[in-house]
Amino acid sequence: MAPLDTAVAESIVDKRKGAFYFLHDKLHEAAYGAIGSEQRCLHHFRYGLALGNVAVKERDDVLLITAVSQINHGGPQAVVDSEQGVAVASMNLDAGKVAMKMSDFFSAHSFFDHGISYLRRGHWEQQYDLSLELFNLAAKCALMNAEHDHLEILIQQIMHYAKCFEDKCQAISISITLHLLSGNVLEGVKITLSTLASLGEELSRSPWWVPQLVIDYITPSVIKQHWSKTEAKLAELSDETLLSYPVMVDPSKIMAMELLAQLYELVAFVGEHTKLPIFVSKMIQITLKHGMSPLSPLAFVQYGNYNVIIRRNYEVGYHYVKLGLTFMKQSPSRAHDGQIIFHSAYTRLHVEPMQTAGELFLDAFKAAMKSGATRYAMKCAYFYDVACFWSGANLEELARSMKETIKQMKFHKNLLMMSFFLQNVRMVLRMVGESAVPPQMGITSAFGDTHNEEDLLDKIPGAMLVKHFNEFYEAYIFREFDKATDCADKFFSLHNLTKFSGSPMYHRIL
Repeated sequence: MAPLDTAVAESIVDKRKGAFYFLHDKLHEAAYGAIGSEQRCLHHFRYGLALGNVAVKERDDVLLITAVSQINHGGPQAVVDSEQGVAVASMNLDAGKVAMKMSDFFSAHSFFDHGISYLRRGHWEQQYDLSLELFNLAAKCALMNAEHDHLEILIQQIMHYAKCFEDKCQAISISITLHLLSGNVLEGVKITLSTLASLGEELSRSPWWVPQLVIDYITPSVIKQHWSKTEAKLAELSDETLLSYPVMVDPSKIMAMELLAQLYELVAFVGEHTKLPIFVSKMIQITLKHGMSPLSPLAFVQYGNYNVIIRRNYEVGYHYVKLGLTFMKQSPSRAHDGQIIFHSAYTRLHVEPMQTAGELFLDAFKAAMKSGATRYAMKCAYFYDVACFWSGANLEELARSMKETIKQMKFHKNLLMMSFFLQNVRMVLRMVGESAVPPQMGITSAFGDTHNEEDLLDKIPGAMLVKHFNEFYEAYIFREFDKATDCADKFFSLHNLTKFSGSPMYHRIL
């Protein structure tokens, strides 16, 4: 202790409550810089290991984050042998999971990435389970953080080294999401249907001469058969029975539920709304046979949604929406809360004042962002801004909100939602006297390729309908009647051609 006492006497450090500290940051930096880089790495690494042992013993998550951060300052070069490398990789995995629970997905991705760096050559054979979990979670966080270049590398590794089809499913699901974000909706549909068939959850068989499963072969008779079967089964079960259902444990069925939820969204965007009931029916059937998954509440909310919107059976529909929200609250997983709240809000938008229902989209946005579901968060932000517009919100405040939404969509490379939203933004900016957003050229997608706005609109009938409608309304309020007539003709022509049902907001306005 003598050198430290001397340092105190020289006013370099001081002592408080038994601990020494530097009297100035510059002194701290000078002392730290005097240590060689290799020694610094070793000190960080050893200090982190010591803290890590205490954190694990005391189950202290905050201390674990601190400990693993210190270990990572040391880096792989401080590792003694492969056994220690595996131990440190496991600690990074645990720290990343803690960070995800805190909704800190950037830190979580960093921990998973560091964990991968500690694995030695041959780790896919020697530490398969650890490798698969690190890569899957790193890919999940990379998607949330819009780090798509790194994501592509992670997916390639998983698809190459995964030992079975089930182990590839998470990577396939993320690939489908990338197709959705990039506007490649039909490709996403094709991959999803094929993957479901591989999991034993085929929706319909196409003729033998058709090389790929296609959505066109899901016929009305097949849809009616699934819906009637689901209705009959639900009629036999009380709410109390459903609320006490066991948890789903079969990984392949949990994955099938996730794919069916994605397929619902994909098919909705291409305008095939008559096909949507089969995906909801299938999710409920899997739930009733295999137990409640984190996405089962969504299935019940969508079941209620369809009863309200299409069948006009408000009592039954509202009942199942409320039941789905109850399932959500009792589920230990918060991963899909934003998605579930969104669809419940979508139902209420048909029957409640738009101001009331619109606020629920903001709740859905917050829940989606908290869970890292940025794709759904952007969808919620879009619906919230549009609901605010049609319910008479302050236009200047709305313009600021819309600009922030576009900024977020660009960051997350969500080209699909941008294609729906841009014309809404242009209309509001013109109404407040600001210069309009020019046609978007060279927008970078999640796959790194570039698109022009018009190219995206040509691929997505729903987005083109929204564009025509907003151009019609803008022309009408500015008394440009010839243009308004032309836009209305385009809207109804495309509407009749695609049978795209569109948003309930447009139904109520029309």
